[in-house]
Amino acid sequence: MKKMFLMIGLLAFVCTAIYAQTDYQQWEVLEIQPKADKLDLFKKGLAAHNKKYHPAGAYKVAVWSDLNGPNAGGYEWVMGPTTWTQMDSRPDVGEHQMDWDKNVGPYVQSVSEPTYWRRNKDVTYRPEGASAFTKSRGRYTYVKPGQMARYIDLMKQVSAVYKQKKYSGSFSLDIRQGASQGPHAVTFTDFAKWSFFDEPANFRKDYEEVHGAASFDRFLEDLEACTIRSKTYDVLSELAADLGG
Repeated sequence: MKKMFLMIGLLAFVCTAIYAQTDYQQWEVLEIQPKADKLDLFKKGLAAHNKKYHPAGAYKVAVWSDLNGPNAGGYEWVMGPTTWTQMDSRPDVGEHQMDWDKNVGPYVQSVSEPTYWRRNKDVTYRPEGASAFTKSRGRYTYVKPGQMARYIDLMKQVSAVYKQKKYSGSFSLDIRQGASQGPHAVTFTDFAKWSFFDEPANFRKDYEEVHGAASFDRFLEDLEACTIRSKTYDVLSELAADLGG
């Protein structure tokens, strides 16, 4: 009987481990700059490609137009949410690649290497209506070596403020997968209208009401200690729904 219980426990552990390996949401991202004189052809080809090969599920693609930042004037091609296991069956070579090469590639000025971003489940706030949000501010952060856990804890504190104060915008954290020189993390605040930025707000006051007096100064000190603040930058983006899958 004891051996049976041990075997059941072992099987439960193994099943949990297997489940945990794919119990996450991850996105593949490409930054694309179209040729200025071929923009209409680029949009037409990209929209057709995404609707044919990336319409739904793990390989669904959303396209965002970057209004500022390093990719200003370009687009972010975002596939997912997916997992590494699902990536083994993603549309890739053959007809898919030929379609891209024929109908998208000729109208592209530059395209970045793919990057992979995983959502932190503990830093996710989505108010009512969030699924319809079409505007976003991504805050890209360089995290110092060995400081990611500390940074994530700080973002959990920010998320707690959004939740308790019931902010109208969403808040989420994605961590870049794989070694890189950065940026290593991005927090997204998504919302319905740009007027979100004109809504009355005092984040310091709200933060200290949630976390205690003088807590915001400690938050800033900790953020300074675990990130390279001088490299932090924001990107404003808008969903280009007609270009996605």
